[in-house]
Amino acid sequence: MARAWYIYNNAGSLVVPSSYLYTPTRPGCRSGFNVCAIYAIYGGAFPTIISSNLRKYMANGLMDGVPEPQLPPGAIQYVYMVFH
Repeated sequence: MARAWYIYNNAGSLVVPSSYLYTPTRPGCRSGFNVCAIYAIYGGAFPTIISSNLRKYMANGLMDGVPEPQLPPGAIQYVYMVFH
């Protein structure tokens, strides 16, 4: 399944697809203690689903403030964080 980057709208629930908007480019954010963007299954304007893995990565990012996942080293990072 194709994936794409989606920017969080800072208004809705982190686990609701309509809280994210498609972006054609990789976001410039990386670290911080707020979710900035997710790399999710492409569904047009909104991701198709916020998977349990994405939810876990978000929770980890909210705790440690870095892109997730961190393990294994070199893993594709699906959640980017930002300072507000």
